[in-house]
Amino acid sequence: VACAALAFLFASDALAEDAVTVEAMGQAPVYGKDVSQARDKAIDDAKRKAVEQAIGSMVSSQTVTENFQLISDKILSKSSGYVRRYKILSEGATDEGIYQVKMEAMVQSGVLNGDLQGVLAILQAKKMPRVLVMITEQNIGGAPSAWWSNPGASVSMDVAENTLIDEWRPKGVKFVERQVLDGKIRVGAVATTDLKNDIAKEFGAMSGAEIVVIGKAIATKSTTIPLKTSVPMYSVNAQISVRVLNVDDGNILATATLAGAGAHINEVTAGHMALKNVAKKASEELLTKILTTWQSEISGPATISLRLTGVNKSKFLRQIATFLRNQVRGIGEVRQRSFKAKAANLEIEMKGTAQDLAEELEEKGFPRFNIEISEITANRVVAKLIPKK
Repeated sequence: VACAALAFLFASDALAEDAVTVEAMGQAPVYGKDVSQARDKAIDDAKRKAVEQAIGSMVSSQTVTENFQLISDKILSKSSGYVRRYKILSEGATDEGIYQVKMEAMVQSGVLNGDLQGVLAILQAKKMPRVLVMITEQNIGGAPSAWWSNPGASVSMDVAENTLIDEWRPKGVKFVERQVLDGKIRVGAVATTDLKNDIAKEFGAMSGAEIVVIGKAIATKSTTIPLKTSVPMYSVNAQISVRVLNVDDGNILATATLAGAGAHINEVTAGHMALKNVAKKASEELLTKILTTWQSEISGPATISLRLTGVNKSKFLRQIATFLRNQVRGIGEVRQRSFKAKAANLEIEMKGTAQDLAEELEEKGFPRFNIEISEITANRVVAKLIPKK
């Protein structure tokens, strides 16, 4: 009996050391009069929020970078299994028909960390985006080359682009191929190799990519390394400047500006090596920055763009913003960015996804209009206001 008691005490101490205690708020709409179902869903929502907070407190940028795989389905979908126990601090239905449950939950971090060794810590419901790479490249003795401005450009010469793909693809990143643009836009139609954000967004949208990597990689300076042999050795410097762009909202996720070098008896080969080296360093820096940004959003609100058409009067926007703040769950702030020709662009801070926002907008009964959703992307919702008769 004494041995069993000691074993229980040691097990309890180990469990305490492997647990994280957090407070989380769960919400669910009450449909009809089914309060019990809404309560169960609110409890499940609170458990998921508790696991999200535990992930954010346990995962470092290094861990995320080394384990570039999706965890939304693997961890968050079985969040109840990680909540060792919980205590409901408060609960009840609001006047707007939302059942809220605030709980204190003990998340079993030891088990959770075990799963995190092989997966990526990322936002709940954040799907791994598809990536289109558009990097202008120039080697020693050559002119700037870009596949979108030169239909005859050889893929084998795209050292920087191929290096980034080779570095990211084994870690789970999905890339779109250039061939998907066939028939949608004539490659070569954009004459300039100095790519602007709006053009990159256009290419990304037509290719089905959510993210575009754009920039320049140039090998410019060559020096001869003195050797005792008759064969000269060339040293070439290269610079790269790249940025990662969200296609749907135009936000820049990460940037990198780096220099590198390469050496070879062939000057052009030395340039290739320099471009590859600098692209490899850039891919590592970009990946870390992107994942760090996503990691910081795990426990905080996401920024979602909402475009509304059919807004007949500007005064409706203030009413809409107030209604969103007070009636739609998870919304913290609503900012108006523009209003022109009965179309408004709003920026919304919300604890949830664009899909969550769209579902809430469709289900809510607005006083003067209904909302019809026409487009949903990772960070953007497009909707139309339809006046009630």
